[in-house]
Amino acid sequence: MASQTHLGQPTTCIVMYGGGLTSYEVARRAIEKYGKECTEIWFADTRTEDEDLYRFNRDVERLLGKPLRVFDQGMDIWEVFRQQRFLGNSRIDPCSKYLKRVPLRKKLEQEYPDYRCINCLCAWKQGDVTLQVAEFGGEIEEVKVCTNCSHQESEYASSIQTFMKAQEHGTMDGTQLRVIAKSFKGRVERCSTDGRFVRVVLGMDIIQDCDRLFRAEMYWRPFNVWFPLAEKPYVNKIDIIDELNRQSVKAPRLYAEGFEHNNCGGFCVKAGMGQMAHLYKRMPERFLYHEEKELEFQEFIGDEVTILSQTTKGVRRNLSLRELRLRIEAGEDFSFSKGMACACLNPVSVDEDEKQFDNYINLEL
Repeated sequence: MASQTHLGQPTTCIVMYGGGLTSYEVARRAIEKYGKECTEIWFADTRTEDEDLYRFNRDVERLLGKPLRVFDQGMDIWEVFRQQRFLGNSRIDPCSKYLKRVPLRKKLEQEYPDYRCINCLCAWKQGDVTLQVAEFGGEIEEVKVCTNCSHQESEYASSIQTFMKAQEHGTMDGTQLRVIAKSFKGRVERCSTDGRFVRVVLGMDIIQDCDRLFRAEMYWRPFNVWFPLAEKPYVNKIDIIDELNRQSVKAPRLYAEGFEHNNCGGFCVKAGMGQMAHLYKRMPERFLYHEEKELEFQEFIGDEVTILSQTTKGVRRNLSLRELRLRIEAGEDFSFSKGMACACLNPVSVDEDEKQFDNYINLEL
């Protein structure tokens, strides 16, 4: 299929690829829709990945005929914790922030720094009109207005004037304002200096991730986000594995080991006690490595901070990986409920990502 264009200007489709099944599927769909020449596959390596992830990456490159673009910060997650002097936990994840979100977003900002109207291709410049549209939950979206189109298109100009007057005089509520804003939103998009538009592709779907799609859109703004798995044909991971088998490609081994995702070798600071216990049962050497790293970090920071915590009768306390292991070995059962959605590329928002991290730094240390 030919790549999408706006009046002859191509759109680059950037797949935020994590090394798992859904990442492969959205990359495949992106190439199918936009073409190889207009698709890029960005992989942020945490240096904490399962060895088989790299084998799968090579198979994906071969299947899709497209090399991955690798972003490597030269650190693993434990080096990030030391650098930031903060141990990741279920509330905040400096590991994915500094190994994935920050470098990927910075690269987007560098390669697509401009704005252009998709209708007339006129550049939007600093000082041109920007409207503040309040979304559900209080998030504010900055909607840029094309000056040229506002002079040339009466309907476009009328919608903008109606919105501005209603907002100024308070004659409409938030829902009414959002309805009007739909008629002029999306006219101006982020683009490269040579005018290429861009789409950010994420592997969320409308089954497991339906409540997170809006938050992801808000986080990646002003870049437009596309969710291929939220569109037909709907597939699950079993469907993707079956299709890979037909092409003689094995799924990443972590799925066969009972993990939901192929990230960080089955270890995740947001995963909780159940997955950590599962990691110990399936890959004890890997668990013991992280247990030792947690102890080393405690010595480094001078405090018994932990990744996990446990709340009993309303009282929260730290739970070390060593204590968890000893309780497992004593026969205690920790249920592993699969279905946890990966949040590496989806904090609440850009501002909240910064605010929450700074707040937790102050609270914990």
